[in-house]
Amino acid sequence: MKRILDYEEMNELLDYLDKNIIQKCDPIGYTNFDYPIDHYKYGHGDNHVIITAGTHGAELITNVFVVRFMEKLSKGEISIDPDIYTIHFIPFVNPEGTIIVTKAIRSLIPRNISFDQEQTYCLTYYRNSYIEGQYATKYDDMDNKLQEWMFRHATPSLLEGKLGESVDELIKKYNLPKGVMINWSSNGRGVDLNSNIEFSEYIDKIKSSKTYSKLHLNNLRRDVPGPVGCPFYEVEGEIEPENKALLNFYNEVNDKYNLIGSFIYHSCGNIVFCLSETKEKNPWKPDFNENDVKDNFLVANKYAEISKYKVIGRDAYTTMDAKLKTLFPVSILIELGGVRATPLSQFMDLDLPGSGEDFKNVYSKIINDNTDAIIKTLPLMLDINKKKK
Repeated sequence: MKRILDYEEMNELLDYLDKNIIQKCDPIGYTNFDYPIDHYKYGHGDNHVIITAGTHGAELITNVFVVRFMEKLSKGEISIDPDIYTIHFIPFVNPEGTIIVTKAIRSLIPRNISFDQEQTYCLTYYRNSYIEGQYATKYDDMDNKLQEWMFRHATPSLLEGKLGESVDELIKKYNLPKGVMINWSSNGRGVDLNSNIEFSEYIDKIKSSKTYSKLHLNNLRRDVPGPVGCPFYEVEGEIEPENKALLNFYNEVNDKYNLIGSFIYHSCGNIVFCLSETKEKNPWKPDFNENDVKDNFLVANKYAEISKYKVIGRDAYTTMDAKLKTLFPVSILIELGGVRATPLSQFMDLDLPGSGEDFKNVYSKIINDNTDAIIKTLPLMLDINKKKK
């Protein structure tokens, strides 16, 4: 079975799911360039859970994981009681970013490729990224990157309509390097959705001077609209439609039903981020208390125990994910995969002699361990919710 799936392939797979098990609902909203932010639903229980993926376009493994999880539910390969739970899936929080990245991937890696060939590309991408990380550390090298150069023929001409025009304009205006579409985490206007929030830490940083990414992407600026990091397009504090739609959706589910928690997927790190006590005042919930922190940690710790990830507490409330975790406990953020370099490294599924355990069978571990973790964490979310009542 192929590991890498492009945006069109994932949507084709979703269209073939058993509609008696996974129902496609109305989109929760639309992007700047009118792409739907699709919503699917499983079950009819009183206890509602939200699962999201693809906030960052380059974190493709998150989309693929959630789509494969939905497929397993549809085929009956895994079991979650539909009489107890209703699970809402948003597999493409940032469809524009996912389209940009997967169009770039298909400029080099065709669909009809063997497993061995696919794995060779993924391993090459990882090795090139690793080399660039060393160059950045040793020489402060900010030149074009080997992993970008692999995709130098991926240009905005691959994209349709206004999305292509916008990406083309950004590349020309800010002299972005060739192959940059492979690293596109932002939406089509070049706004990083996780940074696109009222109290983003990046707002003050970009006012003071040019700011760049780190290590293997240190040639990409964060202080202007583009592939990574920028918190707004032109107007400071302007919230992108993807974030408006997502927050409205969370509020709607929370107001109408019994929202017991959510799983927010990113990549990479093999980390579960939970809430932690902070010296800073929480801007979205001034009455934030110890019970919120404890409940969130319990869920994060359970998920980490099953997935074998590490738990880290975050005390800075400067991202969209932090806002969601604050307002809708018990929500946790999961970073899929322990190897650096999105979007391709997490699709490595090799068992090479001499490789460390963290390097082996990366894709299979992500899919299997996190599937198991969701299933075994849901009952704890339910227990915590019952105790609150």
